[in-house]
Amino acid sequence: MRRYVLSHIPIALAYAAVIYLFRGLWQGLALPTLLGWAGWVAGVIVGVLILYLDRVVYTYSYPAEQLSQQFMWYWKAKKYGTALALLDSRRLEQEKLTFRSALFMVVWVALAFFALTSTSGLFGKGVVMGLMLHILSDAWRLQRTDPQRLHTRLFWQIKREITMGEQLAFLYIISVVFTLFSFWVS
Repeated sequence: MRRYVLSHIPIALAYAAVIYLFRGLWQGLALPTLLGWAGWVAGVIVGVLILYLDRVVYTYSYPAEQLSQQFMWYWKAKKYGTALALLDSRRLEQEKLTFRSALFMVVWVALAFFALTSTSGLFGKGVVMGLMLHILSDAWRLQRTDPQRLHTRLFWQIKREITMGEQLAFLYIISVVFTLFSFWVS
């Protein structure tokens, strides 16, 4: 679990800082503005870290798997840290994660549009953007290191054969939407 937190917090902080510098400084440095942007940073961090719950949901979706049974045993024994560390150490066994699929990424576009246009607080916007930041950073890392594994992770819910070119095009489109939404935050 510690590895998970320490590997994702720097990404969240760097992203939050870039958006703050781009958008926040245009609004001035008045105290209410700074407090709002502190909510933004906190929201991005929460959004990046909340994606870990996808691994917990997986154990309930596939209760017959050995990993799920081990997790449940630790959880019932109130060894929460050990249970979460187990999921992190055996993360490669969990490929069918709902929030890391292409279908969720499409749903995220609508969710992010709603959050950006309807939410006045920067915390909520940060959570939504942090969530996709995590998904995209993992997806692009896998695209470089193991495109076939990324293919399995993204398209396990889709019954049609997706080519590697379509996979790459999908990542580019979602990344462009994410970038446009990121600079829309205010």
